[in-house]
Amino acid sequence: MMVIATLTGLASGLVAVLLKTLVHFIQHWIKEIPVSNLAYLLFPAIGLIITVFIVRYFFGGQIEKGIAMVLKAIARKSSFIPLNHTYLHVVTSSVTVGLGGSVGLEAPIVATGSAVGSNVSRISDLNYQERTLLIACGAAAGISAVFNAPIAGVIFAVEV
Repeated sequence: MMVIATLTGLASGLVAVLLKTLVHFIQHWIKEIPVSNLAYLLFPAIGLIITVFIVRYFFGGQIEKGIAMVLKAIARKSSFIPLNHTYLHVVTSSVTVGLGGSVGLEAPIVATGSAVGSNVSRISDLNYQERTLLIACGAAAGISAVFNAPIAGVIFAVEV
């Protein structure tokens, strides 16, 4: 179990670094576009339109979001989070935040890290309690990596 938890933490941490890198890349790319200052007000709306398009046409418009999705999966006594949550939140959140949207990175990385933990446990054929533990490991690793705050990640995992 220690090896699986370590691999889950590493994978969630790498996904968190990918999320943060994508956000910084998009923000840097936007700064290089020669437009007037008023045009920058349109970028958050453009990000929202792109995100809605991605969710609607690539994922059928049905997606559970954020920390509530993780709590719901645990409360259902299944701790199964769909595989597409592993990458969907990274793509949509990086576009939205990178283009100036007012959403944060906490909920997407919790959802993504939890999805990593859930799917690693599904592949490893672990029971409900072990799946729930790996969900917490994934969420803690994601928060630790994205905010550079390991203690906050652990406290969040214990709280959830």
